[in-house]
Amino acid sequence: MESASNGPSARAAKPGDLVDGILARLLGVDGRQDSLVGQIAVEVARDIIEERVGPGADLNSFELARRFGTSRTPVREALLVLEKEGMVEIPPRRRPRAASFSKETIREIYELRGELYALVAARVVERADDEELGSLDACLEAMRAAAAVSGDAYFWQVVLFQEQACLLCGNGTLKRTIDGLGLRVMQLRHLGMSRAWRIERSLADHERLMLALHERDAGLAAALNRSMATNALAGLMTLFDGSELLGRTSD
Repeated sequence: MESASNGPSARAAKPGDLVDGILARLLGVDGRQDSLVGQIAVEVARDIIEERVGPGADLNSFELARRFGTSRTPVREALLVLEKEGMVEIPPRRRPRAASFSKETIREIYELRGELYALVAARVVERADDEELGSLDACLEAMRAAAAVSGDAYFWQVVLFQEQACLLCGNGTLKRTIDGLGLRVMQLRHLGMSRAWRIERSLADHERLMLALHERDAGLAAALNRSMATNALAGLMTLFDGSELLGRTSD
């Protein structure tokens, strides 16, 4: 069986197009991705995830309107979309800003993420055939190539790997639950990537995961996915323990 993201059109698409499609879906603007509001929401989401706008940083609607060559109305609408997904905070009578994180929020997100991705790995072992596992091998090869380009290029290939694994697991409720965490997890993963983990370690972890999937070892694959989340959480906690602030958590 050929998965939705592994068909001819998906294979021909550029990684950036695939990423923008994922962001549009998670933001709920995939039906209007070509609209100005959709474009602004997706681009500002990428700015936040890739830390061009850090946690707690102001988002100036005048500057955004100038950047996108529009009035402030579609900018406000796009920021409301981002607020709904937890990426932007809009305090009363204050300038909108990128959402910040508390230590407890990070712990809760990553503990849940670890269990969800453990389920994904076990389900992939149970239901994916060799051809479908081959689509994950292709994602892993793209990760290796991206590692030689830049941290951001590698990061987004990891996102595409995870998206493909979620599609292959065949559990729509599980995927929707993961999608509900998607944007916040992406933001945290990028924060951790730039500070607390190394691409070499990530690649080695994913190579071990693929070996477990090909060997049809559901228990090991689940444990590896869970441990990747646990290790990432430990790295993020050092940002707090080392007194590095992840944005403003209060006014």
